[in-house]
Amino acid sequence: MKKIAISLTLLFIVTQSVIASVFTEKKFFSNALNREETYYISFPTGYNEADTTTKYPVIIFLHGATVDAKFMKDKIDAAIIFPLTSPAFKNIHNVIFVIPDGSCEPFLGSFYTNSVLYGNYEDYIWRDLISEVRKNYNTFPFKEKWSIMGHSMGGYGSMKIALKHPGNFAGIASLSGPLHITHYDEILPVILEEQGGKAPYNFTYNGSISNDSISKLVYSMAGAFSPDLSASPQVKFPINQDGTLNQEVVALWDEHNPINMISNWKGNPSLAIYMYCGGADEYKIQPMNQMFSDSLTKYSIAHTYETDENGDHVNSLLKSFPKALNFLVNVMDTLSTETNFVSSKIVREKTIKVYPNPANNIVYIDTKLDIQQIAIVSLSGAVIEKITSITENNSVPVGNLNQGYYLLRIQSSDGNWQHVKFIKK
Repeated sequence: MKKIAISLTLLFIVTQSVIASVFTEKKFFSNALNREETYYISFPTGYNEADTTTKYPVIIFLHGATVDAKFMKDKIDAAIIFPLTSPAFKNIHNVIFVIPDGSCEPFLGSFYTNSVLYGNYEDYIWRDLISEVRKNYNTFPFKEKWSIMGHSMGGYGSMKIALKHPGNFAGIASLSGPLHITHYDEILPVILEEQGGKAPYNFTYNGSISNDSISKLVYSMAGAFSPDLSASPQVKFPINQDGTLNQEVVALWDEHNPINMISNWKGNPSLAIYMYCGGADEYKIQPMNQMFSDSLTKYSIAHTYETDENGDHVNSLLKSFPKALNFLVNVMDTLSTETNFVSSKIVREKTIKVYPNPANNIVYIDTKLDIQQIAIVSLSGAVIEKITSITENNSVPVGNLNQGYYLLRIQSSDGNWQHVKFIKK
């Protein structure tokens, strides 16, 4: 599998000189960054700029560290044209797909975070870029037709931005993203080895090796989470010279830690979540993703987490990207067919409860609302069953479902919808 992935990477390089891009380069002035920024955008099949009555869903993709938006655009272009991969990427032709640039100096990337060293990259994405796309293209005006996804640094950025601003997105997909940035158990020994393996440590960006390293990644993260313009280099490093963690700096990082944002969000407003991380990830972040998934489960938040014991950090993107793309497109398609969001609002989980939860055979809906119909929805957004004959006690049979997390999508007589999570034992 490794050989195949490497061969595809080489083929991507070759094909770039012979294919026409599906993306268009655009520029606009970002108030958050106080400069002109570049992004790349592709349009759905049949998109007509003059037809403002036809609207399309949007996916924003945040690239990883060490690369820029153009690099990622080129790779997606190649995957679309290459016969072996193009079928998996076909859903990109059903959405407006946007790739902003998150690269910056002096390290490997911005981590899409507001930083005095890098600039206000979080605000650039969730405020400036969204406003730019809404203003200039035929998009829906509500969150149910917007999603965000990313890889590596972008997986982190997409999850953090979605959790901090859930009113902007229907779904989020994080691919090999560091989702628990203060979990150092696996990476600390590697960093110390890269820095010479013996205290006292004089931490440097390159360490004792010159290739890509976890030390460089941590310096880049420090530029986002603990910048210090008076230092050289201009960061507060999270590890002391004796090899122990600097808890004051770790506390600064925790303010930007996606896993800590779950307890504030608690699933409301709702987000469809997809996560992937390979067990052979070179940056040792699979345990971070497992802990993030466990935390979502603790709060009974429906999500899809996939892992592959042989999956690495980069080449796995050929499989995880199409899965995430299909997940988000399916989520947005399902929402559009199940509700009329232009004329009705979504009622959040305040006037309705379900019990027992978890359930074996039957779920009961406790509400004073007059229920008109119910849909059982999978984590991927697929409608498993529609129920229009509502029983007097509002019971829903679930015995035929597999174990896992589901949503009940409930419409009341006033036309409003509500989403309630439940677990099938």
